[in-house]
Amino acid sequence: MSSFQAKLSRLPSMGSGSRGASPRPAGGEPGAAAQQRLVTVDTDPIEASALTPEAGSPETKAPEAGSPETRSVHELESVRELMVDVPPEAERSPEAERSPEANRRVEERLGSQRVASGSHRPSLEELRERIARIVGRGAQLPPRADPARGELPFFVERTEEGPLYTNRVRALPAARVGRAPLVAARTADPAMLALLALDPGLAGCDVQRALYLDTETTGLAGGTGTVPFLIGLAWHDGSSAEEGGSGFVVEQLLLRRLGEEGPMLRRLSERLAAASMIVTYNGKAFDMPLLRTRFVMNRLPPPPEPPHLDLVHVARRIHKGRLRSRTLIALEHEVLGRVRIGDTPGGEIVAAYAHFLRTGDEDALLGVVEHNSADVLAMVALVGLYGEPLGSLIGEDLAGVAATLQRAGAIERAAELAEAAVAQGGGAAALKARGDIARARGDRARALQDYEALSAEVDDAGVRLALAKLYEHHVRSFAQALELVERGTAEAEPARARRRARLQRKMERAAGEPAEVASPRKGRRRQAP
Repeated sequence: MSSFQAKLSRLPSMGSGSRGASPRPAGGEPGAAAQQRLVTVDTDPIEASALTPEAGSPETKAPEAGSPETRSVHELESVRELMVDVPPEAERSPEAERSPEANRRVEERLGSQRVASGSHRPSLEELRERIARIVGRGAQLPPRADPARGELPFFVERTEEGPLYTNRVRALPAARVGRAPLVAARTADPAMLALLALDPGLAGCDVQRALYLDTETTGLAGGTGTVPFLIGLAWHDGSSAEEGGSGFVVEQLLLRRLGEEGPMLRRLSERLAAASMIVTYNGKAFDMPLLRTRFVMNRLPPPPEPPHLDLVHVARRIHKGRLRSRTLIALEHEVLGRVRIGDTPGGEIVAAYAHFLRTGDEDALLGVVEHNSADVLAMVALVGLYGEPLGSLIGEDLAGVAATLQRAGAIERAAELAEAAVAQGGGAAALKARGDIARARGDRARALQDYEALSAEVDDAGVRLALAKLYEHHVRSFAQALELVERGTAEAEPARARRRARLQRKMERAAGEPAEVASPRKGRRRQAP
């Protein structure tokens, strides 16, 4: 390519939206002016600072047909085509462009070509005038309006792997998520959390060194094509309310450009190494496998993972009798008592980040950043509730806690919570939990009382089966047991047929027995088949 053609190819694009500056892909390196405004910090400061938008970073959209930008580009293309025939001797040296002799030779050459072709070819001076006119027209185009209404509140930290964009804030002393104080998570009982998670490995963890983690990603499918572009972290930093905070710090790591995950993953690795446990919401199935994949894809060693408390499983066990949806947003509304306003819904996050990459519009990510921060703080609040359920949860939820503790083998603690659930008006769920626990402890009289009360409230085949067993083996009221079996019990038909036949035989034998034999058998502990 000739030097003049090279100059033409380097002419600024007319649709860039900035005077005399060629557009860069979104997320590119900041310009000199923007770099002067960026705040470089160490990892220690907590106060959040704004990240100044990078000059020229938005990638512009293609101009519409017929717009001034389109006409300018088209005219430049026509100029490039015409320059193919310019004699090379007129381009080799800068002096040739200013030499009258060189201009005369070029004019003679172009004139002979016009005669031969029968078409008009512009002279070199005409080409220069046209180029100047086109460039001048482009310079007069109004700059594109900046769509951003705000700036992302991120620092830029200089690391060995490259720039790391972080946002770090400390919770206020009286910080709450709805009606749940964040400070309660600092004193949560790890033994209770371990029982609710059915994970004994959590019992020995220090909750004050827990790391709360949530990611926002480019998709929900997982795999190598999904990238976490925003990682939200929270931890207790050891401070108290008297020291000016509730002791919780929220840190967010932002990926402004795809392919620059190294600094973000390094920081995450450091946080994981300092944690005694991880707290996530569906992190066992999504967040942590995805992050392990990103470490491998970036040729970084995946860090060792401490014990993992996944709150989604805890929430499903506790709230399954009350809530149909157990998403984090639903729990925040129904359990914590907060309704989110202003953040970006989860279903729009992927599109918001894609828009940011295309345009550099930071306003598109403001709601995503708020959404991520709210998710992390909601997990902190839930740990405070689940770690001390008595006095924190309503009766129906306490029934779920009691049932989970029974499943974990903590019968006595389960019985305590079941009594509290009934006392707080936990309804059918509380009666069932107390009845199940009483039967497991061998207190069949209490179990019978609870199941009879429950049977009057709900039409449940499982309750009928439990009550039929008590009538058969404890009360020895075979007729009542047979009536429940005929109404349907939660067992396969062959098993129900065998139970029916057995009850009928017992009824026939009992018809000839003395009346006192049919009284309840006190102290009999054999489990009903």
